[in-house]
Amino acid sequence: MKQQVSKELHDYWSSLKGARLAPERNDIDLTAIRHLLANVFILQIDRSGRYPLEMCGTRINAFQRADQKGRCFLEFWDEADRAAIVAAISTVSDETRPVVVGARSGAGDLPRLDVELLLLPLRHFGKTHSLALGALTPVNEPDWLGRRNAPALHVNSMRIIDGAARGAPALVVHEGGRRAGVGF
Repeated sequence: MKQQVSKELHDYWSSLKGARLAPERNDIDLTAIRHLLANVFILQIDRSGRYPLEMCGTRINAFQRADQKGRCFLEFWDEADRAAIVAAISTVSDETRPVVVGARSGAGDLPRLDVELLLLPLRHFGKTHSLALGALTPVNEPDWLGRRNAPALHVNSMRIIDGAARGAPALVVHEGGRRAGVGF
């Protein structure tokens, strides 16, 4: 994790989970992270594979200049990278392991937008296959962000966080559009 928002959200999440694999949704106190909320979202993990946003901050809304609540999270991503994002979401929900993704967006005459995505497992009534807490943070903020719709995001890198603490190394599993390590 490189972005301060990701680091602080991960620290908050870690403090809530304690010895558990993931905190409960009801443990999240949005007022405690209000300074991060512009970049924060809660993602529903649904059987249909739509992954709608249950809640999202204003910077996330700026990507498409509209409220993104209820929107399919995969629509933010280039079609070629959606399988990698689904694999990241599966790692978060199936293995209760956090994932961080580096991505970029840019097309035509628009200056490139780099972002960092953090996905953290959440329990909802004891189940980890319901929700994920996340942050989508611009690394740079081009002047067009919020004035034009952002082009699709392309995955540059993907890491499982805290893997070494669970007996498995934290590996780069996707880098620069190709697999660089062990797959999900």
